[in-house]
Amino acid sequence: MDEQQPRRVDQVEVLKSFSHPLRLRLYYAVAKRGSATATTLAKDIGTTAQLAFYHLSRMAELGVLEEDAEAPSRGRERHWKQSARGFSFNPAELGTDTVSSLEVLHRAQAGIHVERLQEFFDSGPDPSDEFRSAAFGADMMLTLTAAEVNLLREELSATLLKFRNQHPQASEPDAAAPAARDIFVFIHAFPTR
Repeated sequence: MDEQQPRRVDQVEVLKSFSHPLRLRLYYAVAKRGSATATTLAKDIGTTAQLAFYHLSRMAELGVLEEDAEAPSRGRERHWKQSARGFSFNPAELGTDTVSSLEVLHRAQAGIHVERLQEFFDSGPDPSDEFRSAAFGADMMLTLTAAEVNLLREELSATLLKFRNQHPQASEPDAAAPAARDIFVFIHAFPTR
């Protein structure tokens, strides 16, 4: 599988596994680090190494993560990495239980998105930080058909992939390249009453 492309999910069980907020935090931490041990990831998200290992192992069973055989290890220590850079799915292909599973997943994601945004605000203003100055938020009300919502999701996903693939994860930064930092991007689209 091309590690730069998202993994196509065809089992609702994979989506259900991400409804656990700890798994989502671990997944995002692995994505940020590229490769890390359960102990390192546990420190990143504020949990125990044993609990992190359990959830990392479960995500590996579902094919979302895998052991990083190329990472240096000591003793029984294992490094974990994403099996692909993210995942995508078509709700229509996942069966009748998909809508409720997706809503649980979206709730968990939204909680983490709010946490990340709050961390950003709590870190305090720094006018000299060009990345902080470049941060933005955007929202708008759109009137769309269900087909147009699906098209919007596909086009936004393609745009995000285009930008993600401009700076693939590398073990060592390129001093000649312009500075790049991890930027957390989240988008929600949902019907209003």
